[in-house]
Amino acid sequence: IRDLPDHIYEAICESAEKNNRSIEGEVRAILQTYVSTLEPEPAPNQTLRQIWQKGIGDRLDQLFAHLRKDQVFFPGHAPTLAGIARLIGEETPAHLLDCLDGIASPSFDMLDRVIAWSSGSHDWLESGVGPMFSAKNIGSEYSEFFLYERDSKEVTFHLLRVCGGRLDGMILCVRHDRAKQAYATGFIYEHFNLKRGMGAGGHGNLHRFIRFLKTNCGDRVLKAYRYEEPEKSTEPGAHHPQYYLRLASEADWLQKLFAGEDPAD
Repeated sequence: IRDLPDHIYEAICESAEKNNRSIEGEVRAILQTYVSTLEPEPAPNQTLRQIWQKGIGDRLDQLFAHLRKDQVFFPGHAPTLAGIARLIGEETPAHLLDCLDGIASPSFDMLDRVIAWSSGSHDWLESGVGPMFSAKNIGSEYSEFFLYERDSKEVTFHLLRVCGGRLDGMILCVRHDRAKQAYATGFIYEHFNLKRGMGAGGHGNLHRFIRFLKTNCGDRVLKAYRYEEPEKSTEPGAHHPQYYLRLASEADWLQKLFAGEDPAD
């Protein structure tokens, strides 16, 4: 090292003599000590409970942020954390805040209330598995989805035909229970899809689906939409149901299918 100040060189020499090392060895030790100060300190040992609490606190924070990003709330009316605690039925915001900080464990009852309010996924919230929002493949089980609360007049079904992207032709089904202010999302893609090139099996499944809707859901509110996929790779459950409805535009493909007509393309 050129132009090293004399006092630094002398200090290194004294330190080397004190530690019974050569000057080169002393410089090597000094550099090793310096580098160790740049490395992050190892995390303290955590119990499984602490790891789970920290993880679920992080996911709760992500969920609340995603709800704001998806504009689920009216502009300028996104609730505070205290407001969210009130909405999910907590007596005070303290427990929810402790859960977000990872220093308290939410009960299963509290998680159920968060899921009911947010339309989130139990699997994702509890363990980080799967998409953030619940979305079920109802291709062979759509009767259960559409016959929900059979006698209720407060349930609306929104059927969105996905246009573009990897899931072109998929039907995204959003069920809105206005009485409970609850949303549920299902999708149909492998059973049949609404696009060119569908084979005989898909046509048969589509025919049975339309027949089911006409004969079993004639008194239910069914609305059809066209949803242009902006992200090209979005999986069902990546967003809150209201996100999809906000970007969708009303379409007549369902009415045409009911009338026995072929919707163009």
